Amino acid sequence: MLEAINRPRLGFVVQLVDANLSLEEATTEVQYLQADLRALSGLGGLAMEVLRQPQGEGPFQQDRWLGVRFEIPADRLRGVVRRLCDRLEDYPQLTQVDVRYGVVTVQMTTREAEDLAQIVRLAEDMVDPQSLYLAKAQTYGHSHGEFSPAEEANLEALRQRLGLSEQEAQALKAEVLGPYQTLAEKERYFNQALLEELTRQNPLSEETWATLAELAENLGLPLAKAQRLYQDQLTTIQVQAETIRQQQQAETEATRQSAQQAEFRDQYHDQALERQQNLGQYRDMLRQAMQTTLYPPDFDRGRLEQARRLWDIEAEEALRIEEAVRSEIYGSIQSALGIDYGRLRQLLWSQRWREADEETENVILKALRHNMEPLDRDAILQLPCVDLTTIDRLWIRYSNGRFGFKAQEQVYLQVDRRPVDFLRALDWRGSRLSLTGGIKPYKSLQFSSNAPSGHLPTWRWCCPSLENGYNVSESVVEAFFLHLEKCLPVGGPPPSMPMMALNHDHEATLPQMDRP
Repeated sequence: MLEAINRPRLGFVVQLVDANLSLEEATTEVQYLQADLRALSGLGGLAMEVLRQPQGEGPFQQDRWLGVRFEIPADRLRGVVRRLCDRLEDYPQLTQVDVRYGVVTVQMTTREAEDLAQIVRLAEDMVDPQSLYLAKAQTYGHSHGEFSPAEEANLEALRQRLGLSEQEAQALKAEVLGPYQTLAEKERYFNQALLEELTRQNPLSEETWATLAELAENLGLPLAKAQRLYQDQLTTIQVQAETIRQQQQAETEATRQSAQQAEFRDQYHDQALERQQNLGQYRDMLRQAMQTTLYPPDFDRGRLEQARRLWDIEAEEALRIEEAVRSEIYGSIQSALGIDYGRLRQLLWSQRWREADEETENVILKALRHNMEPLDRDAILQLPCVDLTTIDRLWIRYSNGRFGFKAQEQVYLQVDRRPVDFLRALDWRGSRLSLTGGIKPYKSLQFSSNAPSGHLPTWRWCCPSLENGYNVSESVVEAFFLHLEKCLPVGGPPPSMPMMALNHDHEATLPQMDRP
């Protein structure tokens, strides 16, 4: 394959040996020589050593520039010699050219381009077969942009003469033709670049055309063909460029016309952003004021009211924000039926367990519109899951997971869903051998954080009467946990509600409620 070929390099020494050149003229000509060689395709970064010879003595000594020394890949031989021949055709100066390959050197001194061209054959005799084949393929490819049948035949004869394999020859030809193997492909690629340049400048500058000519050489597209393509398509490309220009003008005009609308939108956006920032600051003030209390103290109320007026926040919106912040810090009181669980949250936050237990009964009976009458098993199934979840999570949050319906469910599962054992495990029912048959008075239940896990909230809402003792029927137990499992499936992710820090110095006064 081509990558495996170790391409040889040729050493070049080019000297201007015309004795009639002055010191300044020699320096200038060597500089032009350097520029000409570096302008060759693929030799832009060519490292050159300038050959100098001291002239004169002492402080008047100056260097005379004689020429340059450099190395090139063998496949650039013809290009370099062609450029040197072009110089001799334009300026026939006596020039000495040395080409070295290994320890072998060929030399020619002449002022005639035709004579200098002969050094190519001499140098090619020194290099390997792959480089010779590559040089011939480059000659054909650069002349026509593709291989004609006759050129293919010549290359095949050369391959056999040099003893190259078909795979080696194909790889070398592919290198010459580049990524575009046919003339049509080269033309399409060149035309694309030409069109893009003409959209930038029309007509092309000399510098731009020189770059395109270099592209044609890199593609293996003959320069005459590239020039013809330029002339043939110039008018069409100019029309396209003009169309693009008009489209750009139309777009510019459309942009100008919409600028005012964009400005209005920006102003609206800025106002909306400022509005959101004000609401965010108001929310932060509320959150800071409510870190240790459910309701902002009077001092903070005054500051909040000033901020609300300053930022033009409606009173109703301020109340909604306050409740949203309270729910974030102290737990949501969402309800599917519009029940207000604010008092229950406040009682639990204050650790007033008995009052919270009574309030739990109150909100459940309100939710089911039972006019404060005890619930039976059928009524329990009508309690919305949203409300059931809200009550449960409030109890979980403020008992650190000790109380709540899910805690009671854990006990129920531990006793294998046996209602009687469940009631005894919660210490809601005593020994059946007692005088009351195990039924306890409601006032003897435990209303403290030390109560057994799941002890609270009690199910006052399903007791026929608390006067004869706190008694929950087994059928109600079964029905409640069936409903709870539907709303909060067993094994589902537990609500993540950490215990909030309490500060009872800021407790608000709660309205008293009548107990049944």
